[in-house]
Amino acid sequence: MKELKILAIIVVLVLIGYWGIEPLAHSIMHKHVEEAIKKYNLPDFKFSDLDPLPSGVKGNAEAGKETVKAFCVSCHSLKKEGINAPMPSQAAAQSFGVVPPDLSNIGGILDEKYLYNFLKNPQKATENPKFSMPALGLNDQQIMDIVAYLKSIAKKNITGEDVVKEGCVRCHSIKYQKISAVSPADTMKKYLGKVPPDLSVIYKAKGEEYLDAFINKPQAIIPGTGMPRVGLSQEAQEKALAYLDEISDPHKEQRQKVGLLVLAYLAVMVGLTFAWKKKIWKNIH
Repeated sequence: MKELKILAIIVVLVLIGYWGIEPLAHSIMHKHVEEAIKKYNLPDFKFSDLDPLPSGVKGNAEAGKETVKAFCVSCHSLKKEGINAPMPSQAAAQSFGVVPPDLSNIGGILDEKYLYNFLKNPQKATENPKFSMPALGLNDQQIMDIVAYLKSIAKKNITGEDVVKEGCVRCHSIKYQKISAVSPADTMKKYLGKVPPDLSVIYKAKGEEYLDAFINKPQAIIPGTGMPRVGLSQEAQEKALAYLDEISDPHKEQRQKVGLLVLAYLAVMVGLTFAWKKKIWKNIH
């Protein structure tokens, strides 16, 4: 019994170290992150600092289609409607800092309230005063028409991979997936101050809690960062994080299964060793 008690103590100490030390170290070394999460209640999918949707204004998708053609396609592509970008990627990046996104699925990944505020005042919505898209001077009806139209044409079953490709790869590469950033590195460095990091193992490097807060409100986590608030909906962000988790450790499930088999093997061997020890020593006493 003495040996079992010692084993139990060792197991408890190992578990405390495994589940206790990392959170403690995180709270000490990344205290500002914990404070920002509490201060702003992150992730905040209500986008509490932004204006509410206009009451009594219902968007009309058909009218929104015409408004998009009038105000948006001079910079943006809309491939789902057969509208290509007006400029090559290189020229667009040099003009705007980054390549403007295709609008085909934007309505399916961005939060409706955020999208309304973005179309009304891009700099305020993104929390980036240098954001290159200007306010278009649209009224509430025009904005809600655009929102209704973009939501109506967006892909219905958007995956995490779709969200990341739509929302991230204009600036970020994912080398392990052989995905290169759409915007050239030199123009992004001038526009953002540095080349955005590769996302291949960002989930393992930063962790879910950090990314969940940072994607939702970058300025709260890194004041002065060049990354704009992108305004993903809760569903879209959860899918994006799940995809980043998957690609950062594609063999995770297999490794966990092997780990369980190894633990089971060790448990059997411990039992056999203990039984052998009792058999050998019982006659000595």
